Amino acid sequence: MIRSAISAFFLAGALVGSATAQELSSTKLTVIGSASFMPLYADMEKPFWTEKLSESSDGKITAEVRPFNEAGLNGTEMLRLVQQGVADAATPILGYLASDDPMSEAVDLAGIAPTVELAREISEAWQPILDKHYLEKNGATVMGVLAYPKQVLYCKEKLDSLSELEGRKVRTANRTLAEFVESFGASSVTMPIGDVVPSLERGVVDCAVTATLAGYKQKWFEVTSYVYDLGLGWSNLATVISKEKWDSLTDADRQFLQAQYDEFENAVWEDVAYQSAKGLDCLIGRGECPFGEPGNMTLVSASAEDEALRAQTLKETVVPKWLARCGESCAAPWNESIGKIVGVSAD
Repeated sequence: MIRSAISAFFLAGALVGSATAQELSSTKLTVIGSASFMPLYADMEKPFWTEKLSESSDGKITAEVRPFNEAGLNGTEMLRLVQQGVADAATPILGYLASDDPMSEAVDLAGIAPTVELAREISEAWQPILDKHYLEKNGATVMGVLAYPKQVLYCKEKLDSLSELEGRKVRTANRTLAEFVESFGASSVTMPIGDVVPSLERGVVDCAVTATLAGYKQKWFEVTSYVYDLGLGWSNLATVISKEKWDSLTDADRQFLQAQYDEFENAVWEDVAYQSAKGLDCLIGRGECPFGEPGNMTLVSASAEDEALRAQTLKETVVPKWLARCGESCAAPWNESIGKIVGVSAD
């Protein structure tokens, strides 16, 4: 579904690109894309690489892209493949890299950014740190940091407060979310998104976390009754390109490619805000649902008390556990960037 903001992005890029196309050299990129089962890939990422760059450069800069899941990959090896020269660029989901590289996880710690505006501010603050880290470790530079729509909590039984998670079994998709819910006395259960509906039906889990639009499209509104509107995560992604490939480009090529990507990144963040809001509307039947028949879930809005609990848990549990995994060398970069934004020091 290409909305007006996305259409404007493609048009603007073509106009900007055509003015400098004559300065470009002929370049072809091989790219490992993000997950094909998420709208980001089909709606924006694939068209950017395979259509937008070619149109804006008069065919001088082209790319082939394939989503990692259709290439037989699990998503954890994408940086390594860029480093080995198997691909020129890739867009890994940062949470998938966390077990081997906790620096990747910092931008999307559970409960760190309840709003899309804060999520983007944090992403922009961490990008230069991640860029330096990947350059040293993987020989790759970061072009930008993206996100999926806001992740929220769905429950079968009524939930008025985070404190009422105690004793419930909650499906989570990464370690930091597991640590967050466990701090309230819940049990964390990890499973693929396709297994969640039958697990909720059978009582294997009582609640589950995913993005608003993803939950709608997976029909979670048919097996849960309450959706808790507190942003717990964004499943951030980073687009990286190998330093060797980047250095082989001319100055004009690099400036053009980064400018095109910056426009793409802006459009993605606008779409994240749109999908986060519309996904929630579709779940609760508020207004028009552009994606299909609306659900009838009950919206539970986060109280001031729960906002305080979120911030407290971030400070006392989530960040300390991340620092224990990442090591003391991660403290200074955190304190100089994200820590200042969220008011939490890594000690």
